[in-house]
Amino acid sequence: MMTPRKVSEDRGSPQHFRHTPLQVIHIVGNFLRIWSIYSLYRYLSQTGASVVLFLFICLIPASILFLILQKPWKGRPLSNTQVVPSIINGGITALYFILWGKGLKSCGPLRAIMAEYSGAILGVLSAVLYGRKGHAWKKIGGLIAMVASFYFLSQGWATETYSPFYILS
Repeated sequence: MMTPRKVSEDRGSPQHFRHTPLQVIHIVGNFLRIWSIYSLYRYLSQTGASVVLFLFICLIPASILFLILQKPWKGRPLSNTQVVPSIINGGITALYFILWGKGLKSCGPLRAIMAEYSGAILGVLSAVLYGRKGHAWKKIGGLIAMVASFYFLSQGWATETYSPFYILS
């Protein structure tokens, strides 16, 4: 009876290569998202446009596009118990977008992006405390790096003049 051959760890397995396009798409998507946040900040700070009006103008065409593509009127209608949570969810999402836009306008893009990752810190912390013990040092290292970045940002290191590397330039 033959035993199956084991693939060594240093060679790329077919499964690894299958995920490579998804990783590239993920990296490009994150880059475009960060670029759009910086562009939005530049637009809002230079023109003085209203955050609420800007979000409204951006979300209306997107919602019309999704209505056309998904055709919710052809599916099963929402029951009465689903309507109220859907409206509450929409209100909370709208409030989140408005507060995020105001925070972006007042704090700048770097702090707004870092504030979005506060949930990731809680996720890593819970994974370290309650998850499997494998690769615990990587999890702890990531947690320390995120906490350090929040500390540096809270000290104003997001601006060039407060950076400790400013004296090198």
